[in-house]
Amino acid sequence: MTGTDGSVVRLEPESGVVIDDPSEDEIFEAMGDLDSGDNTFLTIELTGNGQEWYVVISSIDTGGFEIELRDAKTREHELYVSNDRSKIATDVAIWIAGRPAFAQQRADRLESG
Repeated sequence: MTGTDGSVVRLEPESGVVIDDPSEDEIFEAMGDLDSGDNTFLTIELTGNGQEWYVVISSIDTGGFEIELRDAKTREHELYVSNDRSKIATDVAIWIAGRPAFAQQRADRLESG
């Protein structure tokens, strides 16, 4: 997904292997690579100036993941724990697609199409 200003959604795990425009499947796979050692979290955010939102997914000692979704512009902040990687990847992909810049892109495409 690309923002209206040309910025790109970037997934970056603690291990440093960057994925631009991650798909739901790539988010799922990146979560599977998290461990309790030196790759304990990943971030997903929009590159460029004025970063307004981010996602952090962290592995937790008791198993599963802690997910933080934050959007300063819309004042959204959600923090939860889950063991279901598939549901987390789906929820995160949907949440990202719902950010205002992406929602406007969809509306523009519908009007022009």
